Amino acid sequence: MTSISISHKDNAVQAPHPWHRVSTVLITTVIGLCFVVLFFLDIPRPFYAIAVLGLMFSLMALGMMVGLAMALSGAVGLYALMGTRALESTLAQMPYSTASSSTYVVLPMFIFMGLMLWYSGITTKLFAAARILFFWLPGNLAATTNLAGAGLGAISGSTVGCVYALGRIAIAEMLQQGYDKRLAMGAVLSAGTIGQLIPPSIMMVIFAGFAEVPVGPQLLAGTIPGLMLTVAYVLTVAIIALALPHWVGKGNRTRAQKDQESPQEDQLSPIEKMRIVGSAWPVPVLIIATFGGMGLGLLTVTECASIGAMGAALYCFAVQDKRTFLTSLKEASRGTLSALGSVLMMLIGAAILSRLLAVTGAAQLLSSYMQQVSDNTVLFFTLLVLFYLLLGMFMDAIAMMLLTVPLIMPIVVSAGYDPMWFGVFLVLMAEISILTPPIGMLVFVGHRMAQDPTVNIGHRITLQDVFSGVLLFVPLALVVVVLIMVFPDLVSWLPSQMVR
Repeated sequence: MTSISISHKDNAVQAPHPWHRVSTVLITTVIGLCFVVLFFLDIPRPFYAIAVLGLMFSLMALGMMVGLAMALSGAVGLYALMGTRALESTLAQMPYSTASSSTYVVLPMFIFMGLMLWYSGITTKLFAAARILFFWLPGNLAATTNLAGAGLGAISGSTVGCVYALGRIAIAEMLQQGYDKRLAMGAVLSAGTIGQLIPPSIMMVIFAGFAEVPVGPQLLAGTIPGLMLTVAYVLTVAIIALALPHWVGKGNRTRAQKDQESPQEDQLSPIEKMRIVGSAWPVPVLIIATFGGMGLGLLTVTECASIGAMGAALYCFAVQDKRTFLTSLKEASRGTLSALGSVLMMLIGAAILSRLLAVTGAAQLLSSYMQQVSDNTVLFFTLLVLFYLLLGMFMDAIAMMLLTVPLIMPIVVSAGYDPMWFGVFLVLMAEISILTPPIGMLVFVGHRMAQDPTVNIGHRITLQDVFSGVLLFVPLALVVVVLIMVFPDLVSWLPSQMVR
């Protein structure tokens, strides 16, 4: 956020909005109070944790990277509580021990695979193929967006990446066909959340490493809930299309819009349809070659990731000329390093913060309180769902997961649930929470993208439109959460079939 802006109208320097000044003063005051509590007051140890968390959220509010805010606040807390020697020991050991986990070896390969496939143009082909196959669904363009999101999630583990890849194709297409802008935005943003459940999922890999569970079964555990979430979103679109047909372009398109429409699916010849569907062949081939091999016990997770990355690079090489391919390779490599650095920084920050929470006794205190509530399963999980929805208003999904796993997982496991089940539950809740108001971090990503004239094609899409759109998809997503709570075998069945 910049403190001043230049007006294009008169080139005068404008002062910052008064609210910006007030918020900056408030955040700075909170930071000062946290330092006073940490260094000058003699208080019980658990209160140190509250001050550290207040410092962390304040630094994040000022725009500091999440991982750095977690690491810095945890380091300050350790220094205030235990002195220089404890801080030096933590900083000397924890970054390397955290980042060097063999579980995270697959992360750069999964990220690289997704980026190479995006640069190859597979997203457009996947969307076109899904549109041919599922044109019969009510609200077919919005439903197709969700189904393409599931397919894209099977070759990429990035929520924001899926939203950008689909949004630049689907939003303009839906608006041109007369779809309501709220439905168009809701369909695109909800489709992005599917990718973290269906493997390869970056968040599942991070959870497996942080929680010390096998990464292969953890990846497979999200497949059925991911497919259920896809069905829930498609069902949401169908209900809207049947209840509000004018939201899906029925009877409210202008003559100009009709003249600009591309040929309808039922006007294409069978051969042309087969050609369009067949052009998306890399997606099923990569899924079968990588995760099919892992499920049959023929490949390790690392080998699956290697084959996927190599296959994506070879496909990109085959469909692009040499110059374009080298550009794609350079950009994909740069994007992989950037994403991996951000993830590792969050892992290190979470590890430092977790140590602080452990030495203050705050983690044990919270666990003991939640353990008492866990006897009432309905109340416990209701509070847990509300807790993650609240936390998602302020935090990135990965940061949310890293902050809460050490606190919540022992309680969930003691209640009789498998750690892999908790990983799927956590990822699902994290993805839903970044859609919900008043913050909804993914909503702001979508709103910023929708301001591009090539995306909105002349429609004014406000933040309120985006929030209204995503809220349409949240209720049935929460139904999926309830179903995996009541029937945990929906998560554990597929990993149990894995050949070891």
